[in-house]
Parts: sequence; C-alpha cells; structure tokens
Amino acid sequence: MKIFIYILFFSFSTQLHSQAFLYKNKENTEKGFKNDLEKKLFEDYFFSALKARSLENYEEAINAFQRCLEINKNQPVVFYELAKIYKIKERYFLSINNIEQAILLESKNYWFLMLYAELLYMQSDYIKASEQYKILIDIEPKDQQLYFMLAEMYVYANKFKKAIQVYNQLQENTGVDKLLSMQKHSLYRQLKDFDGAINELELLITTFPEDIEAMEILSELYLLNNEQEEAFELFKRISSLDPNNGRIQLTLADYYRQSGDNEASYKCLKLAFTTLDLDLDSKISVLISYYRLIGINNEITDQAYELANILLKLYPEEVKVRAVYADILYTNNDIDDAKEQYLKILNKDKSKSEVWSQVMFIQAQSGEFEDLLKTSRQALEYFPLNPLFYYFNGVSNSRLEIHDKAITSFKNGLDFIINNQELLIEINLSLADSYHKTGQHELSDEHFEKVLSLDPKNIIVLNNYAYYLSLRKINLQKAKTMSLSCNELEPKNSTYQDTYAWVLYQLEDYKNAKIWLEKALKNGGDLSPVIIEHHGDVLYKLGDIEAAKKQWRKALDLGEGSEFLYKKANEGVFYE
Repeated sequence: MKIFIYILFFSFSTQLHSQAFLYKNKENTEKGFKNDLEKKLFEDYFFSALKARSLENYEEAINAFQRCLEINKNQPVVFYELAKIYKIKERYFLSINNIEQAILLESKNYWFLMLYAELLYMQSDYIKASEQYKILIDIEPKDQQLYFMLAEMYVYANKFKKAIQVYNQLQENTGVDKLLSMQKHSLYRQLKDFDGAINELELLITTFPEDIEAMEILSELYLLNNEQEEAFELFKRISSLDPNNGRIQLTLADYYRQSGDNEASYKCLKLAFTTLDLDLDSKISVLISYYRLIGINNEITDQAYELANILLKLYPEEVKVRAVYADILYTNNDIDDAKEQYLKILNKDKSKSEVWSQVMFIQAQSGEFEDLLKTSRQALEYFPLNPLFYYFNGVSNSRLEIHDKAITSFKNGLDFIINNQELLIEINLSLADSYHKTGQHELSDEHFEKVLSLDPKNIIVLNNYAYYLSLRKINLQKAKTMSLSCNELEPKNSTYQDTYAWVLYQLEDYKNAKIWLEKALKNGGDLSPVIIEHHGDVLYKLGDIEAAKKQWRKALDLGEGSEFLYKKANEGVFYE
C-alpha cells in the first residue's frame, strides 16, 4: 500500500510539472487543435504517458507521447518528455533530436536548454554545450551554478582561458571567493602561467589573510617560479599562524639547511618531529636520510639519536620506528644495542623478514654461532622458503663443525634462490668448503667450478680452490694459474701470496716459493704461524736447516700450525 501511495504521489508531482509546461502559454496550448474534442484526446494521451513514465513503463509512455504528436506537433513539452525518456533508455541520438525540436518551438525554455546542455556534455560536445549554458546565463544571470557549468565545459574542451574569463565574470558579481580563486589558480597552472596563478592567490590571501591552505599553495608556486625569498617569508608567516604545522616546519628546516643555517634547520626539524599532524612516514624518511651521514661528525650522530628518541616517545608501539632506531644503532656500530632493538621488534612482530636478517647478520659478524643457529631455525619456521635463512643456518652449523647439517641447509637454500647471484655464489662457495672439510673433494671441486662460471674473478674461490688442490697435490698447474690470477687481482695480500708459494712448493719450485713467502712476510704474514711455518719448510728444502728451525720455533711461539710443527721445531727434522 505504501509503495502504491508513493507511486501515485510521484505520478501526480510529475504530471503537475509537465502540466505546467503544457498550460504555460494558453495561446501555444490552443494552437494546432481543430476542436475541443481533439484537445481533450491530446490531454488524455499526454497524462497517460506521464503515468506510464512514472511507473517506468517507458515503451508505453513513448507510444502515448507519439499519439500526442500525431494530434498536435506544436507542443514542445511532448518533445521534451520524449527526450527525457530516450535519455533514460540511453538512446541519445533520439533524445537530442527531440530536445532540439522542443527548443525550436520554445527557444528560451530553461528546462529544455538544461537538458540539451546535459545531453551534449554526455556526447562530449563541450563547445555546443557551452553555447547552451551561455543562453541559460542570459535567462538566469544570477544563477551561479550556470557559470560553473559553463566554465567546466570550457575546461573539458581545453579552453582554459575562456574558463578563466567565465570565473572572472562571476567574481565581478560575487567578489573574491576562495572556490573561484582556487579554480582559476588551477587553470593558470594548467596553462603554465605561474604569474597568473600567483596573482590569483595573492589576491585571495589579501582578502583572507589567515587562509593557511592558500598560503601553502602559494608558497609552492613561489618555489616553482624560483621565488625562494617570497616562499620563505610565506613559510614564516604560516609558522607564526600555525606553529604546529609539521609540514611547514619540515619545509623551513630544508630551507635553512640549504641556506647554511644548520642550527635553525635542526630547530625546525625537531618541531616537525614533535607534531602529530606530520605523517609518520615523512618523519621516517628524514631519519633514513641520516644513515649516510652518521659518523661524519658527532653532531649529526647526536641529532639522529635525538630525533629517533622523539619518535620512540610519540609512537612507542610502532615497529617501524624501533626498526629505524635499530638501523641507526647498527650504522653507528652500536652492534649489541642494535641487536637488542631488533630482538624487541621480533618479540612483537615475527613477520618482518628483514629484521630476522639483521639479527642474523649481527650474530654472524659477532661470531655468535650458537645463537645464529637458534635464530635461523626460528626464522625458517616463519619463512621456510627464504634462501638467506638457510644460508645462515648452514654457516652456523659449519662453524660449529656440524658439516652434514650445514651441507643440507646450503642445498635447501639453493632450491629457493631466485634472481640473486650474490647469494648463489655465497652458498656454492660454502658448499665447496663444507664438502672439502668432509673429504668429498669431487663435490667440492664441482661447486668451486660453479662459482667460477658465475664469477671468474672471484678472489676467494681462486685462492681457496688453488690451496685445496695444492694440499691434495693434484691439478697443480690449474692451481698455479688460479692463484697467480688471484695475486694479480689483489697483489699485496699475504694469505694469497702464501697460497701461491705453497703451490710452487708442491711443484718443487722452492726458490720461487721462498720469494713469494718473503713477500707474504712483508705484507703482514710475519704474524701468521702458518705462513712462518711454510717459510721454514721451504728453507729446509733449500738446505738452510738452521734458518728453517728458527722459523718453526717462531711459528710455534705465535700459535697453532700444522700437526707436525711441534716436532719440527723441537727436533729440527722435516715432517710432512
């Protein structure tokens, strides 16, 4: 029942609206009717059409309106009603034809012109639509909405200057208005007319001297127009009106920094950080920019810590704030404190793989291999497809002499590497070392070869592979070539020089082996018991027994050498 009453009310309202058109001009209404009976028949069809339209029986309504036109083609309201129905049915060509017929019969009808303009807009005929709005403005010059519609048509047609002229025409009637000024400023910017945009906003601010939004936009325009001083003055004005405006404080900080006033810059930066209206991500970005500056001087480092602590107080539960603080600690080489912060993050949120990575890097760097083993196991529970975590697990097992498990982890890691050649090289290198330590030399060689296929100048592989071959006394010419390449790539490394000397030793080229060991001793090898013992061995092979014994004793005093060092040093006899 309620629906029926609403439909009747809507139908009655619609009929009143259309009836107003029908009887607006009695002379026009009477025109075209031969007699009262014909007029009565027209009215019956007309109101039947209105009722059918209100009930959304559009085809029935169209038929009834067509019967009206058969009786009298001089009633514009019929064409108007047909145009509205065809618009609803998305039959725009017919809708436009009918509204044009209506306007031919009644050219100054507000509603006819409004519908026509709307249809033209829908068909992207913006220029013709603008012509209708100009006629409408002549009819209703005080209707502000018509000016906005006209300007909008010009904007759609890319006639920005004409749109500005329309807004100026409206502003003459209304005075300075923020909406109008903002629209005009936007159009001037589209035209790359920064002076015009600036003038528009300056007029707005003169009229409304405390409009901060307009000032912020104007300051941006000043900067774009290379008017830095004007922008700076405006920033200071905004700051005095709104001292808690974090964005402006941040901008002022940047301006002072560029001007060389670091003290004023940092003062504004601190104010920006203490406000809650500046978004956290912007603050985080500023802190991240400190990473590369930490360590340059104590003042910069102290600023980074102070700003980080401000954020920790403002956002105590934000994981990313603590993560940035931890990164600052790590960058400043406060390794233990950084690890503590990363672990606090993991206690709250175990879903951040990069935080797990940082903890494991620190543990590996600090030689905490039992902790690294535990952490890598936990991380793999949350990220079972992460190859880096398998790598760390393998490293910890390897350092703890659990080589079988290390090999398993390294192999698992290889299965999950995607587009990461650096990690691919590291894991293959680690596998080569692990296979060597377990006596699986063919597999060790296979992984060394894999690394060299990826990185032929990998110094670590060139050295280690050559050294392992020399220990096994096989492929010594290959070992010699690799070790020589390694020394050419890094010519003053005592470890690499010792390897080359030992390859020469295995080739029984003792004279050249002695030369290379002496190079190694000059480059820091005089503190290595292994290199000093090798020196003694070569001297022994060259027949200088006393000098050899002296080198063996020196190596023994420094630390561990080979399993035969003690016997060689005490007995003066060479063991191999």
